[in-house]
Amino acid sequence: MLRTFAAALALSLLSMTASAATRSAPEFVPNPNRVAPAPQGGGACPNPPAVTSLPFNDSGTTCGSTNTITNYSATACANLASPYPGEDEAYAITVGASQSLDITADLTGSAGDLALFLIGTCGNGASCLDTSQDAIGPGAGPEVVPTVTGLAAGTYYVYVDSYYDAGTTGSCGTYTLNIAGSLPVSLQSYSID
Repeated sequence: MLRTFAAALALSLLSMTASAATRSAPEFVPNPNRVAPAPQGGGACPNPPAVTSLPFNDSGTTCGSTNTITNYSATACANLASPYPGEDEAYAITVGASQSLDITADLTGSAGDLALFLIGTCGNGASCLDTSQDAIGPGAGPEVVPTVTGLAAGTYYVYVDSYYDAGTTGSCGTYTLNIAGSLPVSLQSYSID
């Protein structure tokens, strides 16, 4: 009797699988309740992911990343000139002349003591243009860069970095990066009728 039940169950499952719609079948209907995979976070120089539209929101983690910038030594970043030897993540953003940017990070639940940096040259802390306040302690925040204005047109880099040495408590953590403002538009096509 158990074998008969198992065989009937197997045949039932097989027939359901055989009749299930495939993506190319006309009866296929995508699940609108499907949860999209979580964003992967930033990257590293020379090719960090690009911010292509605003507002921009991305969740990620610095855990498992490498430390690519240790010191943000520019005068504009003197308030956080301390070494930042923890894991970091970078994002590239291209702006037009005189555009403004608002950059923040939510660190709720993060194990990392993270701060934000806006730099002019990917991988070069000496090109630092502005920073967040670095609320002291893991998960403290949010981190807020004062509104950035007066930038020359070009590509800039937003870094999420840690105050603590890589591999130590507080050296990495999760974040949700938010960037608001406006990006330049480019002419996609032009015609005269």
